[in-house]
Amino acid sequence: RPPMTKMITAADDGLFHLSNGRISYAFRASPEQILEHIYFGAAVDVDGLAAGPRRAYRCTTTQFESVPNYNLSDIPQEYPQFGRSDVRLPAFHAVNADGNSTTNLLFDSFRAEQAKPALMGLPSARGGDSETLVVTLLDDLLKLRVELSYTVYADHDVIARSTQIFNDGSDDLDLESVMSSALDLPQGDYEILHFSGTWSREFNTQRTKVAPGRFEVSSASGTSSNAHSPFAVVMEQGTTEESGRVWANALVYSGNFSISVEQSEFEAVRVLAGINPFNFRWRLSAGESFTSPESLQVFSDAGLEGMSEVWHEFIRRKISPPQFVDQVRPTYLNSWEAAYFDVNEDLVVNLAEQAKSLGVEMLVVDDGWFRGRNDDTSSLGDWFSDTEKFPNGIEAAAAKVKELGLKFGLWFEPEMVNEDSDLFRDHPDWIIHVPGRKPSTGRQQLTLDLSRAEVVEFLFERIDSFLSSGNIDYVKWDMNRVMTEIGSAGLDVARQLETAHRYMLGVYDLVSRVVTKYPNVLFENCASGGNRVDLGMLSFMAQGWLSDMSEPIGRLPIVTGASYLYPQNTMASYIGPVPSHQNARNASLKLRGEVGFFCAARGLSINQADMAADEAEIKKIVEHYRATATDMTRGQFRRLRADANEYCWQVSSDDEQRIYLGYFHILSAPNLPYRRVRLRGLDASAKYRNKASGEIYSGSALMNMGMDMPYVHALQWAAGETYMLPGDFSSWLCELERI
Repeated sequence: RPPMTKMITAADDGLFHLSNGRISYAFRASPEQILEHIYFGAAVDVDGLAAGPRRAYRCTTTQFESVPNYNLSDIPQEYPQFGRSDVRLPAFHAVNADGNSTTNLLFDSFRAEQAKPALMGLPSARGGDSETLVVTLLDDLLKLRVELSYTVYADHDVIARSTQIFNDGSDDLDLESVMSSALDLPQGDYEILHFSGTWSREFNTQRTKVAPGRFEVSSASGTSSNAHSPFAVVMEQGTTEESGRVWANALVYSGNFSISVEQSEFEAVRVLAGINPFNFRWRLSAGESFTSPESLQVFSDAGLEGMSEVWHEFIRRKISPPQFVDQVRPTYLNSWEAAYFDVNEDLVVNLAEQAKSLGVEMLVVDDGWFRGRNDDTSSLGDWFSDTEKFPNGIEAAAAKVKELGLKFGLWFEPEMVNEDSDLFRDHPDWIIHVPGRKPSTGRQQLTLDLSRAEVVEFLFERIDSFLSSGNIDYVKWDMNRVMTEIGSAGLDVARQLETAHRYMLGVYDLVSRVVTKYPNVLFENCASGGNRVDLGMLSFMAQGWLSDMSEPIGRLPIVTGASYLYPQNTMASYIGPVPSHQNARNASLKLRGEVGFFCAARGLSINQADMAADEAEIKKIVEHYRATATDMTRGQFRRLRADANEYCWQVSSDDEQRIYLGYFHILSAPNLPYRRVRLRGLDASAKYRNKASGEIYSGSALMNMGMDMPYVHALQWAAGETYMLPGDFSSWLCELERI
């Protein structure tokens, strides 16, 4: 495709068209200066779009400013508001000095920019080979100005959107809802795909028919949450991995969010995405502005796999820290299951020696290394080396590990504090709390109030004091509880409902300062597993801990679900102990290794006795991990099969020379059917060799006929048949090479 020279056009009749030759996004200013949505989908010719939405008489509906047949409840809009004849959920809602919440934001002007402006205090996708359209809306009565920003990319089928609100008047305005984006889709039969879950069961894929009424996924926990995720898909009913039109939405945000899908009385569908308006109010004083988080919208007419390919490449090139995108991740040993809180310098060095003998490249010291930390009841917040465990400081232990030729990683949980800590005793007002209420706790922890600049400064100084040693290559940034009793001693009464969002702005400020000063330290985002895995945190940290569920069978649906949005280079996993601490299952080392194979950051967290007992097999697994590290970092993940009893995953290397298949069978049964799986994304004219068996297949046959999967059978009596291990919880890993 020749490069696009102009991706944004603005016609004299008020029509705006954003297109990269594959997708189009179009809207217009109506004669009444309402910004009307026209189209979002596959690329179309701009001619013929200017007619705008149809207007028709609707009995008992209200006509906007008495314009005949112009009822906003029946008009698709770019940024709908409340009170002007649209009774659907609005994108913008604010209470003015007169005490009412009616606004009338009308088109005023626009500008186009080659650069993509950064968002004030918020993470956002990077620009480059992109163009940005900024449309200004005005409410003259309130002296309210709104700028809607749209970025279109030459090489990515993504529209990046954000909203900025300016109070140009003399009176305060209370913002009740500021959505980052609104998308009005025409009447049709749609389904919603989203994630649900809880601790150790994150990213469960849910699929629901869009019906009259309103459906919402949201969080009010102060995190993007493990119950839901700031990601939702609206798609044509019957969409598959390979076919169907898909409209997907993800927020670059890590706090309370809402994505709602509403089918109106006239069967149109509205998708709103932004900060959760529940328990949110922002006092916008005269002369102030407010910026929403960024909303990313993807269109694909190639089904869910086509959508995922867009997300994966976009996240790699425009979200992830660029220095780590293609950098292979070191294999690692985490100290948690080996020692829990009982770490010390001698143990750390001993673990490092054992890790080196296994071929592992990095040792990570988890919880228990800082002052007074012997269990989870105390010391969070006291970020000083425990001199009883580490007489010369954790930095000296790190230096000894690095002398062995390994990298060194360290666990922090900087956003939390225990009541039994010097920090809390010195600053009891530094926690999220409300007057007169006893704080709830989670894991014996309270949440530090990062809406306060002095708290952010304290945490930066403490983290900086360790990273400045130069001996720390990796940081696991954990966060093990959600917010309760949400309030701040640093805000006045009128601004208490700003606390949760100001907290996130403080987190972003802290993280941004740390990663900017230490760009070569690999950061992993963790929050009791997947409680805050989102594009906001992944803008700063190269990888995320999807779930504390390290047991492989429990992890199968988690990786499958997360893969709809996240590429493998953002995923971390490790081989955990048996029986599993999450579900008490005894999974084989083979199964644990082969499920853990399918992500970029791969490691171990098991006790020393088990490492010694399984040394030979672990060495082989680690050697294989290291040999395939580039392909797992840069490759393309595909979901070939996922149901209650079987999963099949495919990864194609970046150069398309190697194909990896993982087939996982959960429960055994007699007389099961044979399985054949069609591969995808191969070169139809190429030949591929099975590295284990030597068999050769054509790309066209693998994609159209498919490949036979091993058979699960207790007796295994057929000579020449390829069998999986008999019984429950079997796995098979196959590698094909292009010849």
